[in-house]
Amino acid sequence: MDLHVIAFWSFSALAVISAFGVVFARNIVYNILSLISVLIAVSGLFFNLGAELIGSLQILIYAVAIVVFYVLVISTVPEYKGQSVDPKYMLISIPVGFGIFMELAYVSIYGAWASATGIFSPEVLKEVGNIKAVSSMLFTKYLFPFEVASLILLVAMIGAILLGRKEQVMEENNEHSV
Repeated sequence: MDLHVIAFWSFSALAVISAFGVVFARNIVYNILSLISVLIAVSGLFFNLGAELIGSLQILIYAVAIVVFYVLVISTVPEYKGQSVDPKYMLISIPVGFGIFMELAYVSIYGAWASATGIFSPEVLKEVGNIKAVSSMLFTKYLFPFEVASLILLVAMIGAILLGRKEQVMEENNEHSV
């Protein structure tokens, strides 16, 4: 069996299982850990398809920046402060994290030598480069969905700030009334 097929099914299975963790986990910390796993698995799928730029952006923007933002919001909401992670889940996460790392290492190394497949021909990619080809499509043909995604993120950020502020105002009002 081809290693690309094995990597595809591994990352796909990991993404689906982790998505169930995002939806069904009762603890919000486990939801975020599952979300990180989904985002890394999706970036592995991008690497497997030969889209190294999109895979890297997936990790940098979503798996790092957005998840750090979620953790910041959770840390400002008082009901989640001081809760620790169960050690048995930490023991499970070490081999799973190592497996994800090994899959990403293999796919990123092998993906660098893979032929370019997708909407751009190899000639176009050699002429203008991967980043310029993707950015020209992103800011021409896909500009509206790109702007909608940024608007959704802006609304989510404002909502998180208001949620954290609401909890802080309620605490201050309770302190002053006592």
